[in-house]
Amino acid sequence: MNFKKALLGLALPLLLGNGVVVAEESYQQKLAGLYCEPGDGDLSVIEFERGKKERVSTGKCQFGDYHIEFYQHVDLVHSCYNQNAFCGIRSDNKSITDDFIVVVKNINGDVVTTNIDMDEGASVMELYRVPTNFPYMALRANIGGARSTAYLHFFTAKPSFKEVISIGPVSGWRNDGKYIYSNERGEWLVDKFVTVPTPHNSALANWLHLPVVYKLVDDHLERADEHIKDNLKIYSDSELDDIDEEAQQIRAFIDAQTATKWGVVNLLFSGRSDLPLSGKFFWRFSDFVYEGQEQLAWQFFERAMPESYDMLIEDLVPESMYATKSVMRETMKNWINEYFPLRVEK
Repeated sequence: MNFKKALLGLALPLLLGNGVVVAEESYQQKLAGLYCEPGDGDLSVIEFERGKKERVSTGKCQFGDYHIEFYQHVDLVHSCYNQNAFCGIRSDNKSITDDFIVVVKNINGDVVTTNIDMDEGASVMELYRVPTNFPYMALRANIGGARSTAYLHFFTAKPSFKEVISIGPVSGWRNDGKYIYSNERGEWLVDKFVTVPTPHNSALANWLHLPVVYKLVDDHLERADEHIKDNLKIYSDSELDDIDEEAQQIRAFIDAQTATKWGVVNLLFSGRSDLPLSGKFFWRFSDFVYEGQEQLAWQFFERAMPESYDMLIEDLVPESMYATKSVMRETMKNWINEYFPLRVEK
């Protein structure tokens, strides 16, 4: 089959849940040498004999000199996420041991790799549709879970098939094309979903989950510090006034306390729905840090934390990480240096 010729006019009908038929078109990335066409279209309209344990094709690709096919098992019989024809779904039937949902073959028909060779054990593997001039084929391995976690794998077929980079986790909820994009410098960027602990590592710990931008450099990824610096969020005067009001409210609360540091630390770091100020100090501080605006983070710290904190009764603060304002400042500084040591002089 000539996949390139098929690209010129092939568009298989796809029946949506509301009965509307749309065209599921072929897909190509010219720079990467990737050409794909749909497989059996909407699997929900295919009839099978009861008890058959076979795989059906959901999409076929030519990638340089290699052929790639995506499958799902008959017992599933439904379309992939967002009616994407180019994906494979693993069977949840324990009697089925053949879990190949992506198969890559060379020109001789020999299997080069499958989804089993990727470590995540994903139940869904998709061909991720990137900008057409992106130089690699991108497969997204969807793991699922509360945050719909996914991993991205980048492949080249030049001069031979190999995985170049894998990155993750990324949020599987994103279907806006913003995993992989370029900036005005011509750099290819990827948003990685980062999970880091809060600085105290105690019973108060609430993990932070947020995207950080990485750039593609010579077949590897590194954090895109310059891009982050060039794209700092610009806060309006009204937003800065609201932030300052938050800091003053936190400061007034601490000034008014006659109890222990533990209650104050709880308010600063651990979110509680019954306390209006709860968690706002750390959320605001960490937002500034991960935006690359450490200077604003420290301005907020100084505005919110009064010297009167030092006079509160010392009690259950873990390892005295917040024994005084100066110790708290050092604790926060060490946390920044470990997880996001970005310096922005603006």
